[in-house]
Amino acid sequence: MKKTLIASLISLMSVTSVMAADPASPVTPTIPTMITVSPNATAALAEATTNSVFIDQSGDNPTVNMTQIGSGNKAGSALNPVYLRGIGQNIVTVQQGDNNVISTLQVTNGTTGSVGASVTIEQIGNSNTVDAVCGDTSTGCDRAKINWQFSGDSNSMYFRGKGSDLTSQVSVAGNGNAFNVAMIGNGHSQVVSVSGDNNTFNLSQTSTGASGSSMLISQTGTGTTYNVQQSGSVDNVLSINSVSNGGSFNILQRR
Repeated sequence: MKKTLIASLISLMSVTSVMAADPASPVTPTIPTMITVSPNATAALAEATTNSVFIDQSGDNPTVNMTQIGSGNKAGSALNPVYLRGIGQNIVTVQQGDNNVISTLQVTNGTTGSVGASVTIEQIGNSNTVDAVCGDTSTGCDRAKINWQFSGDSNSMYFRGKGSDLTSQVSVAGNGNAFNVAMIGNGHSQVVSVSGDNNTFNLSQTSTGASGSSMLISQTGTGTTYNVQQSGSVDNVLSINSVSNGGSFNILQRR
């Protein structure tokens, strides 16, 4: 009887130990919510400098497309410009937002190629700045075609071009913008189309050889100021079509 009781207790303890070791039933996991937008996106767009691009490119026939969306973006700097050199370059730069900066975009095309650089710069927004150079002290930017498009207020543009047969086309829709264009060489063509009020343009063409330069200005708006200078040893042409109130045209031609 005693042996039977001891055996029963041992058996009961074994069953209890086995039952205690059984795992608990699994719990259905909670699926986390999918994040489709970075939680830092809003904060990043609000930063003074959201994105920066620096390029140093050398070679012929490249295609370069840069698009920056948001505020406070930068393409290049005074110490580290976006530097593009070679024949037959195709460059498109777009900034959408406010307080964006392109400084400095420097393009050199040389004088050996039959096809010049094609450059399009577009800024959409307010208080943006672009500083661009085509050619430098040793290398020109012959046959380059520069297309500028601005939509917004209080923007500023600085462009210096050196070489033969340069073409600069500026299209502006907005108010209180300031544009500065200086071109040195032969056979230049500048086209300026403006819709807006209280804009300021400082435009200069200096012909250094046998081919004169031309400038065409089309203006709609009020209070815009043009300071235009053409010089050289050959004939230059200036054509103005203005429908506006107020504003002023200050023109100096000399040879």
